[in-house]
Amino acid sequence: MKVLLDTHTLIWFLEDSPRLSRKAKSLMEDLGNDVYVHAISWFEMSIKAKIGKLSLADPIDIAFTQASKNGILTIDINAPQLKAYQSLPFIQEHRDPFDRLIIATAIQERLSIVSNDPKFALYPAAQVLW
Repeated sequence: MKVLLDTHTLIWFLEDSPRLSRKAKSLMEDLGNDVYVHAISWFEMSIKAKIGKLSLADPIDIAFTQASKNGILTIDINAPQLKAYQSLPFIQEHRDPFDRLIIATAIQERLSIVSNDPKFALYPAAQVLW
């Protein structure tokens, strides 16, 4: 299975948080799965850490290395993702640009999203696991 992590899922995994569901943790630890995180998640985490909305146990570069050592691959932004982003329906209740790029990427790359965010279910084309 190929999965794309939402930003909070990555954070909870790196911090070994009890908020991470058993299913999510199992998906991420299964060596048969390809586990991805979007570069936009690293950017979002950096912004939130800088403005004091996120406290990470380790600096972002250490977290990045830790994720890589755990087999989590980073997907860079590309033109097909941006096209998919523009094609997403506008949903008034969900205007978060970081989330929307994660959703667009998952749809475009045919990845399941590992997220506890109920707003992801507003997008019928997105397959969300938790």
